[in-house]
Amino acid sequence: MRRQGPREDDRGARRRPALGRGGRGPRRARRARVGRLHVTPGGVSVRAAREADRPAWEAFVGRRPEGDPLQTWAWGDVVAPTGESPRRLVIVEGSEERLRGLAQGLVRPVGLGRTMLYVPHGPLWEREAVDGSTLLSALVAGLRDLARAERSIVVKLDPRATFGGADPGPALGGLGLRRAGQDLQAQTTRLVDLSVGDEALWATWHADARRLVRRSAREGVTVEVVRDAAEGPLAAFAALLEETGRRGRFRARRLGFLRRAAEAFAPDRAWFLVLARLDGRPIAGVAAPRVADRAYYLYGASSRDPAVTHAYGAYAALAALMRALAADGVRTLDLWGVTERDDPQADSAWAGFSAFKRSFGGRPLRHPGTWDLVIEPLWNGLREVVGRLPGRG
Repeated sequence: MRRQGPREDDRGARRRPALGRGGRGPRRARRARVGRLHVTPGGVSVRAAREADRPAWEAFVGRRPEGDPLQTWAWGDVVAPTGESPRRLVIVEGSEERLRGLAQGLVRPVGLGRTMLYVPHGPLWEREAVDGSTLLSALVAGLRDLARAERSIVVKLDPRATFGGADPGPALGGLGLRRAGQDLQAQTTRLVDLSVGDEALWATWHADARRLVRRSAREGVTVEVVRDAAEGPLAAFAALLEETGRRGRFRARRLGFLRRAAEAFAPDRAWFLVLARLDGRPIAGVAAPRVADRAYYLYGASSRDPAVTHAYGAYAALAALMRALAADGVRTLDLWGVTERDDPQADSAWAGFSAFKRSFGGRPLRHPGTWDLVIEPLWNGLREVVGRLPGRG
């Protein structure tokens, strides 16, 4: 069963190619020096974030209903060693610099000394505020200035949706952004309400999910919930994830990345790793970091060895995750990438693992998708053309 975490991050084989430089790879992007970038007439300003801003940054992400792990300061530190350098901007107001919005962009080299700036599931701002449009405009202006300093050809924004909230897409379009040709994160997901209690939660699951969770227990599957960065469980999960990646033909995160993620989130008790075992052998698992009272199914893995498939370890692992999260006070679990059967835009490659996730209930949610702020039209157009060439997309 194919599972994915942050969609574009796990699809390395499908990334757009660098412009030129052959097999040598792109030059490392230079570190831009940015200070106060943009000041609005309303008295708010955008500047580069400082280390001292970290506590307020993480608190803001936690308060925002659309905030998730990809915009946490911790996530930027996790991905930095992979070659995606984080750049962080904040909107502040007044002499006390009250935080009103933020954007964490990842600088990705694309060749010939140029880069792309990607803001995964961001930016975040006080959307509901009277001056919400001003805040967004200031963030976009700040990102434009940052992109020029980084020699970025395009800034890609990926804001999340919220239930009952306004779609930010029209506002982005009004600021000159356009819908990207390809989404970098899954546009559709499901959110499971964990606050309803064990019995009510169990009742929301499809009959097949309930049956297979019971079957897994009868087969002797045991589950372990790991809240720290212990090497043994991480290594076991990394091996399962690599196996799943080979089967699903996507690039799986390796042990070093998973270790950094656990080390980043575990100190705040925000890391959940569940392993299902049969006779002591790891057969399935799921990793889900927490932000405030929300958790996110970023990575899932399972073995397809015929000797263990009858045990349905993936069902045991996800059921145990939901119970552990609920017991810890988490209110919702984002299943992170679920297509619906009646969605004409759904990628058929997602059918199998989406059916698995849908069997655990949840409420469908569609995000606005990826939006492009084009900085250098010529270079960005060339990159898009190259990306469409046979064998290069």
